[in-house]
Amino acid sequence: MSPLRFLILAALVLGCGDRNRHTLRSDAARVEVTLEPFSFSVHGRDGVEVLRSLPGGGEAALGAFAGTTDTPTFVSHVVPGWDGYTANEGPWRRGTVATLVESSPSHLVVTWPVDDGEARVRVAVDGPRVRVESTLTASRVNKVTMGFALPEDEHLFGLGERFATFDHRGHALYSWAEEGPLGAGEGKPIAKDTPFPNGPSMTYFPVPFFHSTRGYGLHVDTTFRSELRFGDERPDAWRVAVNSKQVAFTVYVDPSPVKVLDLFTADTGRPLEPAPWVFGPRRRIGRGYTVDGGAEYLVMRERKLPLTAVDDAMHFLPALSHLGLEQELAAWTRDAHAQGYKVMAYNNPYLAANHVNAAPDWSLAVDAGFLVKGPDGRPATDFLISGAPLTIGMVDFTNPDAEAWYRGLLQRTVALGYDGWMHDFGEYVPRNGRFFDGRRGDELHNLYPVLSAKQARAVLQAAKPDDHLFFVRAGYTGSQAHVPAVWGGDAETSFDETQGVPSTIRSGLNLALVGVPYWGSDFGGFKCLEDAQRDKELYLRWVALAAVSPIMMDQNACSNPFGRRTKWTLWSDDETQDVYRRSASLHTRLQPYFLTLARVAHETGLPLMRAPLLFWPKEPRTWTLDDTFFLGPALYAAPVLRRGQTTRTVWLPPGARYVEWTGNTLHEGGTDVVVPAPIDALPLFLVEGQLLPLLDEDVQTLAPATSPGVVTVFDRADVLDVVVALAPGASATLTLVDGATLTARRVGGETSPGLRKVATPAEVRACRDCFHRVRREGFDEVLVVGQASVTLDGVTLELQGGPSRRVRWRVLLLPERVAR
Repeated sequence: MSPLRFLILAALVLGCGDRNRHTLRSDAARVEVTLEPFSFSVHGRDGVEVLRSLPGGGEAALGAFAGTTDTPTFVSHVVPGWDGYTANEGPWRRGTVATLVESSPSHLVVTWPVDDGEARVRVAVDGPRVRVESTLTASRVNKVTMGFALPEDEHLFGLGERFATFDHRGHALYSWAEEGPLGAGEGKPIAKDTPFPNGPSMTYFPVPFFHSTRGYGLHVDTTFRSELRFGDERPDAWRVAVNSKQVAFTVYVDPSPVKVLDLFTADTGRPLEPAPWVFGPRRRIGRGYTVDGGAEYLVMRERKLPLTAVDDAMHFLPALSHLGLEQELAAWTRDAHAQGYKVMAYNNPYLAANHVNAAPDWSLAVDAGFLVKGPDGRPATDFLISGAPLTIGMVDFTNPDAEAWYRGLLQRTVALGYDGWMHDFGEYVPRNGRFFDGRRGDELHNLYPVLSAKQARAVLQAAKPDDHLFFVRAGYTGSQAHVPAVWGGDAETSFDETQGVPSTIRSGLNLALVGVPYWGSDFGGFKCLEDAQRDKELYLRWVALAAVSPIMMDQNACSNPFGRRTKWTLWSDDETQDVYRRSASLHTRLQPYFLTLARVAHETGLPLMRAPLLFWPKEPRTWTLDDTFFLGPALYAAPVLRRGQTTRTVWLPPGARYVEWTGNTLHEGGTDVVVPAPIDALPLFLVEGQLLPLLDEDVQTLAPATSPGVVTVFDRADVLDVVVALAPGASATLTLVDGATLTARRVGGETSPGLRKVATPAEVRACRDCFHRVRREGFDEVLVVGQASVTLDGVTLELQGGPSRRVRWRVLLLPERVAR
């Protein structure tokens, strides 16, 4: 072959290659697109492939972008809020040869014919974001899918509140907000139908966003029902499916899940910062409840049981149970405020159709078209229990006039002195519902709790700016921007893996991984359906978890529609009250720490409860840690969540040392340790090199009070306790939300003049410019009281900026770290 013919042939080959393969670039990602057969791959800044779509696939589900006709069946469940959807998919229709119709260095659009329509895919890269938008217009298509390779080392996490799974590999999980499930009983394993009736997918709060250990996160940008099938059909492949003609998703390319979460919440909404008192313990207490002959809310104060908010569950909506009680309720909220309580009521986004109290509002709403309609044009209704068995209609939040009317309904609660409410439900929108703006229920079902929460936020922010609380169980993508708190729904009072206390922490960590930071569970449980031991052990283990959860809520109900049942409560014995007192005090004292973490969450999306996976995604140990977490950077918690345990094996992440909160035993990171776990204590660790600010231990409430003897956060505003563990030569710094910067250094320096030694820790608390020192299992512990700056034996402790206050330092002087 002559040189000229060789050059011509080479040019033709290279030209064909250029036409079939296209590269999109940004400063943080690269996408390689192949037209025949169509596929694409996503690469990180270092060039390593993190995601690759599947080509081809024929009529099978796994393969390139495809559509099908799904004619599902719907099982009618006893609980109407349970999703009864069962897919019945036909053959998948796809093309494999794409035609390039538009391109630039950062995006391209391809199309190909499918049946009587067209498949159209747009791929674009912008910094670390890769956006894929795919539409299939064939007339018979009502569901689309796209498949991807699933390497052996890939594991997937997130997807909002999921009670049964943490590492989702091997599971098929749909996103459809639904009523809470039932557990199978203590000791029963997680299975495809556990929890009952629909299995591990069941949740009040789905979010179709997940983290991959390959170095990316992916958000399926839809409000329609979606599915993520992570290797359950074929172990080397996963796919996304959406009940729509289109699927759009954003891939966030970064090896750090922390950075991925930052990007995701920047796009979907940053978490708000709740009122400072939201981080105080809350308890269900009705206005007439008594204990040992005294009003329960007063007994809490008499016995020095820390509590910031009470929840009387007065159902303003859906049935207007407050009517006729207005004066009594106004007096109740006024008296509770005097005792240093914020007071919560109850609302939801529904209105009763069959209750005399709600009849005038119902008639107005029907006439004005303020309710979601059914196909017949009449209000869509459903059945649920909300204070009583009710038939309810749903407010149509796509109608601006209905929004304004609903805000007026909520204003009734504020007018009687309440500081907020449980904002319940939101999962009952029917698929065939018709909305004012023309959309159907199948598109708005998942979005409905977000729209509902926006109305609650608008009312309370207008009436009580940054000084209110409403808490939800239902949500979806974007809820975090409107909701001050989430509770984990109606947990079973047991150690059940999918509905009892083990499931609650799993659901909270899954929510945290999608940027929902303010979570807590009804500690002690709500449902009493199972024949489990609802005993002291369960209650105390749950109290310990609640103490280090962002939101602490004591639930006194023991719900069973078939008969009265009882459970262990705060008032069952004196030891229970003692454990609660210590736990609730710790939670209350953590307020300045919680506020700094909330500011970080608002600015970056980083949650308060942090699964080790966020920081060590390549470490296999973190893939199974669904019951251990960092609470911010300074605390590491390992609650006991199984019956009968008196010790706990804990994996301590590398990079720091850890000091047991009780006992002060020092442990090296990167190791497994066995720690004592008596029934009255929580395995909790202080992380080396991190400052932990605390309120004074006498504080009973984070709300103001006028009654004498109630110690509030405002009464001890001039004192701050700070705990830190430092090695020689180390330092730690923390800036509080009030502008104060705390710094501790072990870098030498002369002892401050006038600093004097005292005999006991109690004496240190009561004086200024004094210290106490004691030997603790291989290291010294120093208690120091100082103001702006104080130095003792080479340890310098400083306070700069912020309000004037005394700082009481507890410094653990750790030994040099031994090289391993």
